[in-house]
Amino acid sequence: MFHDLAEEHYGKRMLVEISHAIERFALAAPPDEPLIVIAMFQKLSYFEREAAVYRDIAGRGAVTVVGLAEDFPPRLPPGVRHCLLGPADPLTREWSVTVLGPRGGATLVALDQETIDPAAQTLEEGRSFRGRWTFRRELAYREVLRLRSELVLPPGLLQEIDQVLHHVIAEPEPHRQDWWEVPLRFLTDGMGAAVREHTAARHALAAALDDTTERDPRTGLYTEQFLARWTAGWGGTLPIGLALLHVSGLAELHGQHGLRAELAVVQGVLGCLQDRLGENDRVVRVGPEEVLLVLPKWPAEHIWRLCEQVCAGIGALEGSYPFVPLTAVAAATVARSQPLPLDLLRRQAAHDAALPGSVSVLAG
Repeated sequence: MFHDLAEEHYGKRMLVEISHAIERFALAAPPDEPLIVIAMFQKLSYFEREAAVYRDIAGRGAVTVVGLAEDFPPRLPPGVRHCLLGPADPLTREWSVTVLGPRGGATLVALDQETIDPAAQTLEEGRSFRGRWTFRRELAYREVLRLRSELVLPPGLLQEIDQVLHHVIAEPEPHRQDWWEVPLRFLTDGMGAAVREHTAARHALAAALDDTTERDPRTGLYTEQFLARWTAGWGGTLPIGLALLHVSGLAELHGQHGLRAELAVVQGVLGCLQDRLGENDRVVRVGPEEVLLVLPKWPAEHIWRLCEQVCAGIGALEGSYPFVPLTAVAAATVARSQPLPLDLLRRQAAHDAALPGSVSVLAG
């Protein structure tokens, strides 16, 4: 990336706004001006939200390329070319938009930190990036050269890019580019403050609703309503570990031994999880005897080890109040796309129910 600008931390909403500003910069170029637009979208689902903009950019004659971490060539608007990225390619973590023409350039490059703001209302909203942006043609030129060398592009497309690069170097660097950048940075600072205020208001509203619809009134555990909201819009760039714990006998506890006994067992189950979960992990009650652990970025082998430890701990709860023998099985996987495979996990857990303490790790 361009090393003469300081890196900053960005949330997703800020990157969306900066990207839109750069895309509008491309659309504002004269129709007859040679232009390159290269964008790294990570997943096709993110590009689909902006497809109309890129159709218009390509329609004005710009050489338009999008990079996607997908297995199969997508259907794109006319004139928009693609480059597919393998799972090990470092560019799969990149969110970038670069526009370059003889009269100016703009670029944003940010790397997915694969972390989540624990206070965010959804997984997608909480994604965290570090990057830089500028409206200086020289730095946009460098970014096009970098992407040209790192992307695997067909010869004909490389020739089109090179033709625009020749037009760019034939023109002197535009004067007073700070006229564009300084006011935009001022607007970005203001936009950042507005985003923070809006986010705080949303958090306050969510907290008010949290106790009524998104938490189980008896146990305080998150509900499936919470899970649906928290994962809404999730695009799959951050893998989510899922572990479904099936605790046989939990459904009968309330009727046979009362609320106090049920809550004691639930607290015992949660005690088995204590100190093993991070601030981004969630525990969701998804059935009378089912608890779902939602574990962003957990590798399968760590989930499997956690499930073994928790199942063993639940089996040992018989030695404490209400002294009821409980058996637990777990089914786990790593999800990389919507919808979450809850039904598959439930079927596997039901299949394993006759084998107390068993753990099944399903293919992600």
